Amino acid sequence: MLKARRIKDIYSCRHILYDMAVNQLKAKYAGSRLGIWWAVIIPLLLALSINFVFEAISKITIVNYTIFVLSGILPWLFFMGALNEATNSFVVNASILKQSRCPQEFIPVSIILANLLNFFIGFIFLLPLFVIVNLKVLLMLPFLLIIIALEVFFIMGLGLIFSTLNVFFRDLTHFLSVGFTVWFWITPIFYSLEMVSFPYRWICLFNPMTLFVLFYQKILFEAQVPSARFLLTVFVITMISFISGCIVFIKKESELLKRI
Repeated sequence: MLKARRIKDIYSCRHILYDMAVNQLKAKYAGSRLGIWWAVIIPLLLALSINFVFEAISKITIVNYTIFVLSGILPWLFFMGALNEATNSFVVNASILKQSRCPQEFIPVSIILANLLNFFIGFIFLLPLFVIVNLKVLLMLPFLLIIIALEVFFIMGLGLIFSTLNVFFRDLTHFLSVGFTVWFWITPIFYSLEMVSFPYRWICLFNPMTLFVLFYQKILFEAQVPSARFLLTVFVITMISFISGCIVFIKKESELLKRI
């Protein structure tokens, strides 16, 4: 899919990609007094808010409900933030795209990696909450690294598709902002998949983020090893997304500068 020369160029410029990601992360919190602490505050406040609505008011019966929500909200915020920022990356960074000699895909990819760093920082501070509830979570950390890696490549695929298409169809960012709202509600973050009856459960099952969230919940909330079949399914979805993203980007790469 990727030519050998492209892979060589990407590898030789890897330090540039890292610098771009770090600079993106610094710019994200520039001028903010709380700075990187927002990576902890936002998911925690959302989890507590959802906990109040669905446990205190709706009387949902899931033990350690706040931890359950937190295990799903963390990967969702990473996904939403990274994809949302990556989609508009070529348009916002048009000057960098025109002047830089590094591979053009570095622009959306660096934003996704910046969000990954942000995710890691927030997760490190929140990890003790999961461990306090279930000490076995520590044994699941190798599987956690696997799902994080898969989610990164899944987002990269979608990020390459959306960032490229957004250059030609500027309304895509507006559609995506509305789409995230719908996408959030059909992802089992604040409810378990078993709570959704058929045929409505199929709506959740056709949502690829459902599998990622369930994977995180399996590790962080249940402290259980996901099945090989589950892992294989998530891997296939990730590869479909990543390969599709590469195809779309490579086909439209030569037209990007002309349309910005």
